[in-house]
Order: sequence, then C-alpha cells, then structure tokens
Amino acid sequence: MRKLSRREFSAGVMAAGAALLSGGKPAAGGEAAAPSRLPTVRWGKYEITRILLGHNPIKNMSHFSPELDREMREWFADDGAHAGQLFRRCEELGINTCQVGAEKMEEILRGHYAAGGKIQWIATFYSPPGEGKEELTRILKMRPAPIGAQHWGDISDRLMKQGQIEKARDTLKMLRDAGLLVGLGSHNHEVVDYAESKGWDVDFYQCSFYRAHAGLNPPRRGEFYEEESRQAMAKTIAAVSKPCIAFKVLGANRHCASSVDVEKALAFAFKSIKPTDVVLLGMWQKYKDQAAENVAIVKKILAEA
Repeated sequence: MRKLSRREFSAGVMAAGAALLSGGKPAAGGEAAAPSRLPTVRWGKYEITRILLGHNPIKNMSHFSPELDREMREWFADDGAHAGQLFRRCEELGINTCQVGAEKMEEILRGHYAAGGKIQWIATFYSPPGEGKEELTRILKMRPAPIGAQHWGDISDRLMKQGQIEKARDTLKMLRDAGLLVGLGSHNHEVVDYAESKGWDVDFYQCSFYRAHAGLNPPRRGEFYEEESRQAMAKTIAAVSKPCIAFKVLGANRHCASSVDVEKALAFAFKSIKPTDVVLLGMWQKYKDQAAENVAIVKKILAEA
C-alpha cells in the first residue's frame, strides 16, 4: 500500500523541511529566528498565498488509481476530523486560501469556520450555463462567502469540444454580477488561449498542467499525463495577461515517487508560471505532513528564485 501514498519523503528531506519551517539557524543571542512568511500575490483586494489547498483528496479523487481513491475515502470518512485537521494545519503553516466545491466540502468548511478557522476560499462552480442560480445562491449564503469562483474545467472543455464555448460567458457574467473574482478553468490550453484572444472578462484562469480528459484533437478517452500537454499549458500560462491558478502540477501522484521528483515538479511549475500566479495542491496527511513539506519546498524554491 505504501506505493499508493501520494509521496514518501526521506528523513533528510524532512529535516530540511523542518529547518525551513523553523526559520533556519538560531538568531543572534540564541533565539530562534521567526519563520519566513509564505509569499503572496495580490488579486484585486485579496492577498493570496502562492500555494492553495485543493480538495480532491478529501473528495476521494486521486486521478491515479481506484486503490488510492478507496484509501483516501477510508482516511477521510473513518474519522471526520481528518479534513478539519488538514485545514487547520494549512492555516498554521501560512496557507491562507483554499479551493472547494460541492455541498460536502462546504459543510466541512463550515465546521472549520465554526472552530475559529479563517482561511478564505475560491469556489469551484459546477453548474452548466443556464443552470447556476441555485448553486450561486447556496455558495453566497456561506459565511464567509467565497472570494471568487472558477467555471469548472470539465464544463469548459466539454463546451469547447462541442463548439459552444461562448456559452461559458453566461456563467462568467453571473459570477461577475455576484461580485466575485471570476475564473475560467480548463484542462486544455486551447480553451484558455481562446478566451484570452477574445478578451473575456475574467480575473484569473485555472490551468491544468495535464489533460485530465479527452483531448480536443484527436478525440480520446481517459486521463492523460503527457509532457507535451504540460509544456503547452506552461507556455499559455506564461503568455496570458491574467493571473493563473496552476493545478495538477504534480501529475496527480505521477511526480511523487521520491522527494527529488516532487521538488523537481514544483520547481518546474514555479519557473514556468508568472510572478502573479499560484499553485493549487491537493494534500492529505496519512503518511507524512504533506502540508509542511509543500510549504518548505515552495519557500525554498521561491527563495532561490
């Protein structure tokens, strides 16, 4: 089962991460230095950390194997506290934003806020064009309300494949009228390229490094994690005028065989995206403190950059 865990870090990497998280060597006078702050970007009136907490592991969606899906389901279902512990841990480490979607995740977030949590959130908006009023009403009733919402990438990709991508603008306008940061999500760089070329009214794009669904050309079924698509999306992210949320940067466990692989994938991501962009990471804590490891690696990468 160990091979199914999202990553297994060596003791050396854990030690390095602990040093980074504690602020490194003691300051003059023997006192420990204050922990370095996780870098942020400014989107409108909001300050957002360069890494965001994603929700796929909590929703038991590994995009890797049925076995890992089941393991995540058992981990988060057997003890309802695990999701709340993850949110709290991310806040302790300085991650100030998460992305969640669907009523199950909203309920977990309510529990986190009731316990004193402060993390801000961006909603994944699942409704197809013309059917989103009920979902929008529901998420706006959350307290606090989301700071933004992204048009779900599966819907965007399907509309593009059907030649109906312009319909997405109806949903984007509805989100704009609600006063939210407006995002367009996609697993295919062609969708983002099209919206950018037309000057769509969005605040950010949400861009998968890999095609997680059928490609536009040629049509295929299944999930794809090919270097060609990663390079194509990285090129798009660097070129567009709007900030981006980059996701699936670890290839849904495919770049997690070792600590070297994880750091290499994150380094590629931050080298490829713009200074205004952020990375979305799904996390779970069954084997290791992934949240701490992610923060340590990202701080190291950004400090070196």
